[in-house]
Parts: sequence; C-alpha cells; structure tokens
Amino acid sequence: MKRFLAILVGLLGIAFMLAGPASAHATLVTSSPADGARLNTAPHTVTITFDESVGLGNIGYLHVTNQDGAVVDAGTAFHPGGDGTKIADDLQSGLGDGTYTASFRVISADSHPVAGTIQFVVGNGPLVRGVTGGSTVNSGSSVAFDVVRWISYAGLALLGGAWLILLLWPAGRDDRRARGIVWTGWGGATLGAALELLMQGPYSAGAGLAKLGSWSLLDDTLHTQYGTLHCIRLVLLGALAVGFARSLQPDAQPARWEAALALVGVGIAWTFSAAGHGATTPPTWISVPDDMLHVLAMATWIGGLVMLVGALLPRREPDEIRAALPLFSRVAFTSVVVLALSGTYSAFRGVGTVNAIFTTTYGWLVVGKVLLLLAILAVANVSRRLVRRRTVAYAMTDAVLVDEPDLAESPVAVERLRRAVVVEAVIGLVVLGFSAVLVAQPRGKEALLTSYREPVSASASLGGGRSVTVTADHGVAGLLDFTVELAGGGAQSVTATATQPKKQLGPLPIKLSRERADLYDGSATLPVTGDWQIALVVTTSTFQATTQQVTLTLH
Repeated sequence: MKRFLAILVGLLGIAFMLAGPASAHATLVTSSPADGARLNTAPHTVTITFDESVGLGNIGYLHVTNQDGAVVDAGTAFHPGGDGTKIADDLQSGLGDGTYTASFRVISADSHPVAGTIQFVVGNGPLVRGVTGGSTVNSGSSVAFDVVRWISYAGLALLGGAWLILLLWPAGRDDRRARGIVWTGWGGATLGAALELLMQGPYSAGAGLAKLGSWSLLDDTLHTQYGTLHCIRLVLLGALAVGFARSLQPDAQPARWEAALALVGVGIAWTFSAAGHGATTPPTWISVPDDMLHVLAMATWIGGLVMLVGALLPRREPDEIRAALPLFSRVAFTSVVVLALSGTYSAFRGVGTVNAIFTTTYGWLVVGKVLLLLAILAVANVSRRLVRRRTVAYAMTDAVLVDEPDLAESPVAVERLRRAVVVEAVIGLVVLGFSAVLVAQPRGKEALLTSYREPVSASASLGGGRSVTVTADHGVAGLLDFTVELAGGGAQSVTATATQPKKQLGPLPIKLSRERADLYDGSATLPVTGDWQIALVVTTSTFQATTQQVTLTLH
C-alpha cells in the first residue's frame, strides 16, 4: 500500500507540473474597433465581444491608454445593453491622433480568467496589433488550485463509499475504519470546497497565494455563480454530516429517511458539474446531467473500492464478504459502464475535432484518462472473474458439483482480490488527478480556435540578400489584415494576390498601402479554409521587379 501511495503521489506531481497555467476558456470573437484598425477619428466607445458570457466583478476591467500610457477612459467597463457576452468602455472626448491600447481582463463562464489587448491607430502612425484571448494566471496559484480540486474530487470519491455501508454492509456502521473512510471523505470534500472559494479570487486576479486571505477577492467570488455553487455545496455537506452522525453509529439501524442522503449526494455532484465545463458546453440540458452521472459513477465506484480494501476485506468475516461482494461487483461494473459512456460524450463534446486530440493539452489529458481507464478495466476484470468464479462455486457446493472453497473462506483468494482492488483504487485516484487538471484547461476546440487566431506568416527569398515576409493577423478564413515586410531593402511598390488552387478560387487581390519603403499593409477576404498561395510582385525600379510566392494555411 505504501508503494502504491508513493507511485500515486509521484504521478500526481508529474501531472500537475506538466499542466502549467490554464489558458483562456472564453474566446474573443470580435472587437470594435478591430484589432489593428486605422481610424480617421477616435471612437466614442471600445467594445469587445466573446463567444460566451463573461464577468467583470471587482477584478475584471477594460482600460484604454494612449501611446504615452495615459488612461483615456471616461468611466468604468460595463456590459452594453446587459449583454454578458460583451464588455465596453466609453472614451474621453477630443482624443487626438496616435496609437491606443485597450487592455481587458474578464472571468469566463466556467470561472477561468481571460486577458489580452487590442490596439488601433487614429490618424497617422504605425499600424499595430495586440494580443487577444490570453490567460495571465499566477503559476503558483494555478498548480495549487489543481491540488485543491483533486482534494475535492478525492473527498467526494471517499464519500461515495458510504453507499456500501448503508445498503450492503450494515455491520460497517460498527467498523471504525469504515466510518473513518467516510468522515475522511467528508473532510476532504469540505476542505476542498472552502479552499476553492478562497483561491478563486487570487487565481482569477492573477495574484499569488499571498492574496489568499484577501476579503475583497473573496467577496467578489461570493457574488459570482461559482461562489454561489460552492456555498450550496458547503451547506449540502453540512446536511450530509448531520445524516452521517445519526447513521454511522454502532447501534444504528437502516432507516427509510437515509434515502434522503442519496438526494443530498446528487445535489453535491450537481455543484461540481454546474461549476465546470458541463455548464458551458451546449446543449447544457444534456451536458450537465451527463457530467453529473460521470461524477456520481466515479464516487460510487472508487468510494466502494476504497471501502472494500480499507474496511470490509481486512475484517475477513466470511458472512459479510459473501453478502456484499457479488452485488458490489455488479454495481462497480455498472458504474464503469456509466463512466465510459458519459466520459465518451464529454470527450466528444470537449475535444470537438480530431485535430485537437493530439495537438492540445486537453486532448492529451483525455487520452491519458482513457488509457488509465483501460488499465483499470483490465485489473477489474481479474477481480470480477475471481468474485464470479468463487461465488458460483460456493452456490453449487450443496449439489456437490464442485469442490472449490468459497472466496470468503479462502485467505489466498481474499488476498488476491484485495491486491487487485488496491491497484484499481490507486489508478482511480490518479484519474481524479487528471480530472482536476482537465477542469482547468480550455476544451480542445477552444484551444484550437485560440491557436488559429494567432497571426500566421510565411517568408521567401527575393535574391541578393533580400527577403519578404507576409503575415496575416489570424489563421481563420474570412476577413484578414495583411502585413508585407521587406528585409534587406525597400521597394517602390508591392502587389499581392491570393489563390486557392485546390478549390479553384482566385486570384483575389489584396489591397496594399505603403506605410514605408519596407512595410506594406492591406486587407482581403479569403473565404475558405486550406492552403492559400500569396503571389507577390515587388517592384524596386522602373525596370526591375521580382516575383515570389508564399503559402498561408487558414482554418
């Protein structure tokens, strides 16, 4: 057991170290003015639109500064027209020419921070672009948050073992180890919920753990849906403690009112699902219940395994083992089936595309969970075959058809089963570590879209030590802003066209304007995805011009 726990801690440490800070979950869709736009006059308002509702609270903001760093806001950021997907900031009147930077920080619907900048130019000046959709969380807070989430999940898993005592193993009410497992789970779930409340503020604000006791950050968290759900979880855990205090007594007897404890458990699972990816994955009326089933199946299975290996099997009471084990085996099998089905749907909705499976952190974590689940199934199959073979043999002894001893009365068989269950439980707890990290990661399609919105560029040689670089402001098909930069010398003029040979589109003209001799800007609409060939004609004199071609891939 000590060796397995050492392996568990090591694997969790590796998972948390490799995770790194979480990236953005909400994605910037558009802004007004657009990033990199050139305007004749300063706008009255800057508006940024996201693909889901975002929050401002006390730690969110949208500030606009001029090229000297002076703030030119006329007020504070707000949601225009009450639209949660947009944030806006009114600007001071009479602003002059120059470069302006709009910096924003918001909290996405699944509680993760999103930060970035957009830039625009009024009048003459260099055309610039900002960085959109990034995340600026503190690395220490991010890793600590992963650990705290694992504590919450592990606590819930241990709590799930209570069903074995309440339904199959009445003698467990008298067992100190069994009660200890349940109360340890309750303590972990409660501690995790409280720490998540405290850490959400520093995490969202990009602050370190030194801000853990900040009342202003906690107050801001308490006024969000995330804070409300965690408060509800703490109340439900309190109700569960009252019920366990009555049920888990040496002289307690099964009672009908204990069915209410199952409803409280469902409510606790709902607070996990409503605060995570399920609540932001449409359609939510399917995603949230699916995630709840996943959480409940996990708690039923892992909690039952820990209760089995930590309390029931060590007692070595043949009658108790004989009564509980066969039904537990069937419940565990059903839980694993539910885990597989619900997890498949969640993975399908979360990963989104095949490309995201092996190109995003989210996809790799999902692959890791699948591989671990397959390993658990292999071990569980050994346990299940052992239970079924020994149970059938015992049932047939009265007919003198077999002479194989009952599992409950075979020390060797019990020890084999115990070891297999230990392996199952340890791997299951490692899976919870992957889940704790996975919750903090942008889903596969979100991560891909964020990468697609990064600038894409390609370079080519013009000969004579000169080269040209073409950059599009993002890698998504549609309206694109282009920059053509010359190295090794300028040009009198540059013309460009775009062609998509595979789909027989083009050549489409890219309207370029000269910013200086070695820099040209322009725009064009490239309507479809795929490889676009950008043909360039660089004229350096009346009688000399060079042609070249580069390829940009759009998604």
